[in-house]
Amino acid sequence: MNLLHAVLFLGLISLSIATDPPIKWCTVSTQELQKCNELKKHMANDYPKFSCIRKENPESCVTAIKNRDADAITLDGGDIYKGGLLPAPRLKPIAAENVTGESCYYAVAVVKKSSSITINSLKGKKSCHTGLGKSAGWNIPIGTIVQRNPNEWNREDPIEKFVEKFFASSCVPGASSQFPGLCRLCKGSGTNKCQRSHHEPYYDYSGAFQCLKDGAGDVAFVKHTTVPAAERQNYKLLCLDGSTQPINKYKDCHWAKVPAHAVVVRSGAVEDEKNEAIWRFLSLAQKRFGPQSQGQFKLFGSEGFQRKDLMFKDSTEELIHLPKGTDYLLYLGTNYANALKFIRKESGTTSTKVRWCTIGDPERRKCDTWTTVNCVEGLDAEDCIKQIVSGVADAVSLDGGQVYVGGKCGLVPVMAEYYNKADRSVCSPGIKSNVVPSYYAVAVVKNPQMNWEALRGKKSCHTGVGRTAGWNVPMGMLIKRNKIRACDIFNSTYFSDSCAPGADKTLYPHLCSLCVGTGKSLHSEHKCDANNNERYFSYSGAFRCLVEAGDVAFVKHTTVPENTDGNGKLDWNRNLQSSNYRLLCKDGSTAAISLYENCHLATVPAHAVMTRPNMKEQVLKLLKHEQLKHGYGGSQLSTFNMFDSQRFSGKDLLFKDSTQCLIEVTATDYKGFLGQSYINILEGLHFCRVPDLLEACSFASC
Repeated sequence: MNLLHAVLFLGLISLSIATDPPIKWCTVSTQELQKCNELKKHMANDYPKFSCIRKENPESCVTAIKNRDADAITLDGGDIYKGGLLPAPRLKPIAAENVTGESCYYAVAVVKKSSSITINSLKGKKSCHTGLGKSAGWNIPIGTIVQRNPNEWNREDPIEKFVEKFFASSCVPGASSQFPGLCRLCKGSGTNKCQRSHHEPYYDYSGAFQCLKDGAGDVAFVKHTTVPAAERQNYKLLCLDGSTQPINKYKDCHWAKVPAHAVVVRSGAVEDEKNEAIWRFLSLAQKRFGPQSQGQFKLFGSEGFQRKDLMFKDSTEELIHLPKGTDYLLYLGTNYANALKFIRKESGTTSTKVRWCTIGDPERRKCDTWTTVNCVEGLDAEDCIKQIVSGVADAVSLDGGQVYVGGKCGLVPVMAEYYNKADRSVCSPGIKSNVVPSYYAVAVVKNPQMNWEALRGKKSCHTGVGRTAGWNVPMGMLIKRNKIRACDIFNSTYFSDSCAPGADKTLYPHLCSLCVGTGKSLHSEHKCDANNNERYFSYSGAFRCLVEAGDVAFVKHTTVPENTDGNGKLDWNRNLQSSNYRLLCKDGSTAAISLYENCHLATVPAHAVMTRPNMKEQVLKLLKHEQLKHGYGGSQLSTFNMFDSQRFSGKDLLFKDSTQCLIEVTATDYKGFLGQSYINILEGLHFCRVPDLLEACSFASC
């Protein structure tokens, strides 16, 4: 880039952020505040609305960000996890520190070269930790030690009690006064002693290493870049196999590879504009003051501020912008999240029950009566996919479009819903069928004179954005017929008003204009949510939308019969007759609801239960056993019915009510289950706009 282009580029960035919102960065010490104010001074011409505030510790900053008293901070993985557990607005990472070429680092145990200590002789030694709840300094080493000494931790006791007993004494900044042994080695004076901030000299990586260097401790739990290059010959690493290695052999001798520190912000669509502004600010700051810059001020350096790792780790090479759909679970990954759950003794971590992910309140109520599983709440299908990927949940039944997303995120199909009442032979126990269950995606109208041309400007009802019958098939067909341009799928005015649950109601209000949420108030908080809290969600919801507000509903072939001709048991569908509705055929004609085999938009894959590969056999065994008791003709239907939602004033909860049985999926992955023709439809829809979760799952994690 020549000088003129560089000046123009930076000028355009400056112009673009002139109207950006204010950004308040949270700091946890006097020194960090000083550095932050230096950054503010150096960026004043480009971003005058950047400011710094001071809190006592990372936990206080997390609270400040949630309460909108601050906007961003860089956090360790353990704190990222805690921020993600908060009630909305949760915190989420938007940029990761790139250290030694990747957004991960190695958690290591360091001792002096003259030491005879190994991992097998740590008990009774003196330990130095970066801070309570931090990744390399606490979560990883303590989790590893507990795993190697399973009988020494009484899980009724706090984990701190075990650590206090295991080590002779420690410095664990942030530890409670209830466990004095964990603060005994700390160096701070007065109220600063053992504080989880830079007021404690032995806090964080450089502090824990100083604790070891000063001879206060025998071992320091830090990350692989902590020991200064000039001093590495005086120290060594403790390996998990009982050996020791030089400091530079961390790739062969570490306790875990963990996600790097990341900049966290508030989650939620309402925060998107500010979060984008925060990234633009950071992007410009690292261009100007990154490792290659010539000036005295360094964004990733703390020289001159009497402390190390202020605002960012000094070893950071650059900040990597994370995909928008990345949340705390996807970023931290399965292994790390599960290790944290174990140490924190979170509910359900020791249970052998499969954890089923539920979407919406009605589904949760039904799940709570299914005593064989533990129920986990998800905001929507994508949230359930994230929770399963991250090991917080284990299984969920998904629409084909969501099976594709789940498959791209590493999940596998286990069993598929089978809907054919006329032939239940494949449902017999012990039969392993090669049948790939499917159903017909149909368009239902009230006006028998309706055709595809007449639909322009009418009101549409969809099961949900990204779902097969309700979105992917009809929108794909309209694109193929040049009614809608692929890149305008969300902005198209082909339909005047719609209810497409899961659409961003701020960016695309017309896609949510027909939605009603719970229907209990004019401005329902659940309006357009992709779960059963939105009255017009899923198949029966889209049909109800047609009955009450729309001109066309995109559903499956069983939806109308399930809700009409005496099959409807709720106030809205009790008196409906199928003869008042027609199928809209691809040739522009209409047909009776019963003629779906000849009048449909596509034959598509059935819904399927998805899980992680390591859980496939357990989930398969559970479902085969459960449907013998609680499936069609089951022996214990009076206590729970997997394929009926009537008791819970809903439809298609957990599984579709039209399901006759679940049959084992013989395909090994989502591609084999969905088939290439359906995958081609999805890839066409994603050509111009990749769903956030797909993009997030493509980001290489630890």
